[in-house]
Amino acid sequence: HLVEQFIHVRKKFNPESKCTELNLEPNTVTILKSPEFHCNMQKLRSLLMDHKDTKKGKWGVKLVHLVRNPFSMTVANYQYHKSSTEAAMFRNPCSPSPRNLTMTIADLNSPILSENGIMTHEDFDDILSQCRGIYQTQPGLETSSYRQHLEALPPADGLRLAAADGLNPMALMASDLISFERVRAMVRGEADNPDRKKVRYFDLMTLPLEEVLAYPGRSMMDFMEFVFGEHASAGSKKRTAAEYDHHPIVEDDADAAETEELVGLLRNDPVLGGPLTRVESLLHSVLNEREGGEIEA
Repeated sequence: HLVEQFIHVRKKFNPESKCTELNLEPNTVTILKSPEFHCNMQKLRSLLMDHKDTKKGKWGVKLVHLVRNPFSMTVANYQYHKSSTEAAMFRNPCSPSPRNLTMTIADLNSPILSENGIMTHEDFDDILSQCRGIYQTQPGLETSSYRQHLEALPPADGLRLAAADGLNPMALMASDLISFERVRAMVRGEADNPDRKKVRYFDLMTLPLEEVLAYPGRSMMDFMEFVFGEHASAGSKKRTAAEYDHHPIVEDDADAAETEELVGLLRNDPVLGGPLTRVESLLHSVLNEREGGEIEA
């Protein structure tokens, strides 16, 4: 019997370790939305693989990392918030909330991302500075909301706001792609330790949202196979996949031609194009690794 556990990542963030504190209990499905994993790799391995009660053993973790192409992520932010009526649209897209008073998104994410040639601290600064140069500075928009800006501005400027607004989840995704691969390599290396009585497993599934949108039934079957394996019957997995295929949780109603045009604007943007392309390349390398081979960690 599996128990669901939801962890409030902001309340559980430890500013000293720079990680979301958690304990992954056996027989528990834990849901994490944009966790902060900026601690050293030994600490992260311990958070994921060890039980807080040292008398209890834990021999394996299965982690499903839901990811999205950074260009698709930014365009989706732009399209959603442009048509949304939520009151939250009045937030400032150029000021993504830091987790505490002393560390910004760039402070937390740029060390591992710059080390791997993905994004420097200056890249973060440039994206946010470009946003601040647009938001509430245009004639007639001095007191307007985020949504009102997206409605009034040319798409290129609206995308610059959307990229800044979505900077935190994109940076977290990229950081996690690197960190999870490093932890997986560390856990695999434990098998070479002659003092370890039992080998532990860190099984990682990187699941692109684009696949979930395009092939909901097949994606659910892959998910069920990964999570439950032989512990769920073939019939139950097929029924769940078929139901998801007919009633997907996530709908994709975006216009393909419009999306392609917006992605083109992002790729050609002198500030956004480089960082988003490098995050995209990182994502592709991790997804390609699923078919064989290893990425640098």
